Amino acid sequence: MLPNLEPMRIPHCTGWLAAFLALLLAACGGDGDDSSVEPTSQREGTFDEGTVRMEIETLDTGLLKGHSYVDSVEGWTIAGIDVTAVDQRGVEWPVIEIPEEEGERSATEFFEVTIQELARGEQITVKTKVFFGSDSGFRIERTVEESWPP
Repeated sequence: MLPNLEPMRIPHCTGWLAAFLALLLAACGGDGDDSSVEPTSQREGTFDEGTVRMEIETLDTGLLKGHSYVDSVEGWTIAGIDVTAVDQRGVEWPVIEIPEEEGERSATEFFEVTIQELARGEQITVKTKVFFGSDSGFRIERTVEESWPP
């Protein structure tokens, strides 16, 4: 005798249960406040001209996000900030830079690196390059870099 091969019937309440679980998971996702985001990676360099700190905070789908912070010492100002990303083959990846605080003595810049296909085991190097200017007209470049993934 053959076993009963009738299709199994799923109760109609399964759809409601799935919708409820989806809403529950969405509600537990957080309040959207990014002010308490902990950096997943951080590098800092202290130089005679000031301090440069770069924090990589999140990896969204296709985007690596972070901030660069610069503070200059007395007698030096910030002449510019440039964030770049390069893979191990030397290919530059697109970076979007958005200044959040621009001052002569301190600055904060938000950046996003557009992540392209990265083979397993490969890394990109994110660099924050800062140009300091002295009161006497001298200009110097300082760089802090971090490899991703760490």
